[in-house]
Amino acid sequence: MIIRLMHFEWQSVSRIWQPRRGLFWAMVALNLLSSVIVWFIHLAQPADGLRWLLSLLALINAGLGWWLAVRLWREGPEQEAR
Repeated sequence: MIIRLMHFEWQSVSRIWQPRRGLFWAMVALNLLSSVIVWFIHLAQPADGLRWLLSLLALINAGLGWWLAVRLWREGPEQEAR
């Protein structure tokens, strides 16, 4: 049972972990950018308008990163970019 579960987990990770594809690096970059934006908001405590704008940008980036992760998941590692 545990070995089956570990095999399943590795298959799950390998569907997203595709460093040879541009989509993978775009997903990583968007998620990093979202993290940096949230970190900046937390440290700098900008004015309310700027805070809302940066929060919206972070949410959009996170949504796009999620969308790319779903695309990578659905396409799988066997469909390499051409």
